[in-house]
Amino acid sequence: MTSRDESALTLKALVTDQVRNTLLQEDWQWQPALSEALEGLTAAQAAYKPAPERHSIWQIVRHLILWKRAVLQAWDGDPPDETQLGEADWSKVTGDEAVWQRDVQALMSVSREFLDRVQSLDDAGLSRRVFWYRHPDAVQPLAIRLVRTVTHDIYHAGQIRYLRALQGI
Repeated sequence: MTSRDESALTLKALVTDQVRNTLLQEDWQWQPALSEALEGLTAAQAAYKPAPERHSIWQIVRHLILWKRAVLQAWDGDPPDETQLGEADWSKVTGDEAVWQRDVQALMSVSREFLDRVQSLDDAGLSRRVFWYRHPDAVQPLAIRLVRTVTHDIYHAGQIRYLRALQGI
């Protein structure tokens, strides 16, 4: 069966679709988008942990911000130190509604930047090999890193939905 659009799927179309559908909820999609998973949460709900050794939604949001900013930093030619990122990850969170909303907006902003930047590239730009960390073996094409990054987002969006369900939200 052939479609009316006979053009071949491009790398740009594939990556753009993946990045967009990770951020924004579409009526047809089954996976939780980040924007939908975080919608309407209060700081108290975001700080909830089902057990002391588990992460809260708020910690997950900060985790995603940290690693997405690191991807952007590497994309711009300044690969971060992976050890330092790991040490900065999963810290305790405190704050009020304003701090929580600031963190949500920071995640939405960095995620929108991913989408805007992907939309500005062509297949050659997405195929460019980038050093992701300060290590000689930490190199891969931009498209692969972006798809892996938003797959990481979807994984955590599912966790956020589960933490919401545990709270009856």
